[in-house]
Amino acid sequence: MINFKNMLKNFFKSEENTIKNMSWRRIWTVVIVFVSIVSIFLVGTLVYAQNYKDSVLPGVYLGGVHIGGMDKVSLSSYLQDMNNKLLDSGIHFKFTLDGESHEFVVSPIVIREDGVQDLIRFDVENETEAILNFRKNNNIFADAVSSILVRMAKPDINLQRVFINKDVIFEQVKNNLKDYVSEPQDASVKIISLDPLEYDITSSTAGFAFDYEQIAGHIVKDWSVLKSPDLIINSSSRKAEILEGDVATIVDRLSVVLEAGPLDVSFTDPYNKRNYRWTITDKDIRSWINVQKTKDGKLFFGLDSSSTLAFLNDEIKSTVNVDAEDAKFSVGANGKVTEFKGSRPGVTLDGEVTYSDIQDAFMSRTFNDEGLLKNVSVTSKQVEPKVKTGELNDLGISEVLGVGHSKFSGSPSNRIKNIRHAAVDKLDGLLIKPGENFSLIGALEPFTIEAGYLPELVIKGDEIKPEIAGGLCQVGTTMFRAAMNSGLKITERQNHSLVVSYYNDLSNGNPGTDATIYDPHPDFRFLNDTGNYILITTEMDAQTSDLYFYFWGTNDGREASYTPPVVSRWIPAGPTKIVETTKLAPGKQECQLQHNGAEASFTYTRILADGKKEDVVFTSYYRALPKICLVGVDPTPEVPVDGVPIIEGDMTSSPVGGDTVETGNNASSTGNSANFN
Repeated sequence: MINFKNMLKNFFKSEENTIKNMSWRRIWTVVIVFVSIVSIFLVGTLVYAQNYKDSVLPGVYLGGVHIGGMDKVSLSSYLQDMNNKLLDSGIHFKFTLDGESHEFVVSPIVIREDGVQDLIRFDVENETEAILNFRKNNNIFADAVSSILVRMAKPDINLQRVFINKDVIFEQVKNNLKDYVSEPQDASVKIISLDPLEYDITSSTAGFAFDYEQIAGHIVKDWSVLKSPDLIINSSSRKAEILEGDVATIVDRLSVVLEAGPLDVSFTDPYNKRNYRWTITDKDIRSWINVQKTKDGKLFFGLDSSSTLAFLNDEIKSTVNVDAEDAKFSVGANGKVTEFKGSRPGVTLDGEVTYSDIQDAFMSRTFNDEGLLKNVSVTSKQVEPKVKTGELNDLGISEVLGVGHSKFSGSPSNRIKNIRHAAVDKLDGLLIKPGENFSLIGALEPFTIEAGYLPELVIKGDEIKPEIAGGLCQVGTTMFRAAMNSGLKITERQNHSLVVSYYNDLSNGNPGTDATIYDPHPDFRFLNDTGNYILITTEMDAQTSDLYFYFWGTNDGREASYTPPVVSRWIPAGPTKIVETTKLAPGKQECQLQHNGAEASFTYTRILADGKKEDVVFTSYYRALPKICLVGVDPTPEVPVDGVPIIEGDMTSSPVGGDTVETGNNASSTGNSANFN
């Protein structure tokens, strides 16, 4: 047998002699070479990582496109350009009906007379910073390791946050599909005569509907990887819940239900105790009656919800509703705050609860012969004012903190009236509590005709429609400047998407110090971090087109200023876009003038009471928009393409080939303003 133990002993003895005889010089040479190789690798890795300190790490992809190596300027420019392409391309939809494919396009931008609102957007500045810092830890050694790992892994990332105005996009989608949608119709009864009683049992029919719920998620998912959304909308048939045989099981109660007669609705004003009464007549019941199911599946005769709610809104709501009134304050000649309008709670009709009570009263006729209700009381809710009279005490208001100023020259009549309603009726005398994150949309809503706002004509899709509350971005811009001049922390601000001269800075005429609002977002917000109340007073001069906002409070020693905005580049608008529509008479056209784009920035500086200095750079990107004309064409049987933005302003028309009347106001190009006709 082989003796392994002896073999190993002999081997180590021979190697021991070799090691003893080996030159120490050779050993050190090997060590030095090894250390040198490792050092070169480490230094190379560190240098490699440092080379990309201010740029995207190599190997990073966004939506399948390699963006590694891009610096801040090139990455920001790339994101802006891709966003513009996505907006111009629109959202593409497909659906199938009876085996036939249909397509339409929805534009994700709203062009108003005082600017553009993107219905889908992302914050280019924040996204740029997030991508530049991807897998970086502000540690030279950790970043060196990350740079190698990223190069090997090749991660495909997406944008962190995409904002979408679901309501407006859904509205346009539904408008395109309205001719294909049908609600299922339950079987019911149709009253032909009350005396003698004659009726028919109406037939049930199936309906057809589209699934909208997944649209927003798919749009955001595609947009976050800079992909133009191309979506398939699923459709389905819907069965009726109540069939003819179901109605036949309760039809013997119909005479009892109708013989119970009218149903009264009453209301007592909580302030003046005056009593009001309205009647749902036999004629109303005859028109509104239908067959419904309870939650546990029992059939009963009820009143149609849409007809009953319309009755409540049209006949009763105006009597019941009283707006809450905030306490409003002014500053007297002695510099002290005086109350000039006390607060008062408001009252609003609770339509859903009132309808439910009416329905319960009427439903009881199906199941009972006696004890039937003949009267239902209106249910109302108290609406508390935002600012109450008691808050006048110890406000700590002694001086003007800052002033915001803008000019609205050239504004049409309704725009001026909307600005006045917002600035004078809504904001003048408003108090902002210490620590409050003030929301301008919250202070100005609701944006309805009933609330005092006026409409302007807009082109929405390929239709001309009225839209409410144009001009409020003038208020947003003035508020932004007042908040900065008062040294307050800006917590939300979005510039307009177009250069519009209404909002050019008064110091040098450049864009950059504007703020847009569009319900529900973007909003304009700032934080009252003064530790005291802030009082807003406003001044509007229609003759000179000047709008001023004054912020009153207690100066804690802070100082604030902002630099005049600087335009780093202007972007040409490009060629005219012609869009055909069947909503205009053939040969007629409606146009919106072009807007050249721009990139602008300025620095807002706050020096707080403790001496701490804060510099915030606001960078604004304004899209270039070509002249867009809707041209009327003869109707075709094809599905209309809703690929046109909304254009707000006074709409006038002219034949193709004649003079085109262009709409809107104050489009700017390379720093100069041009008034629309």
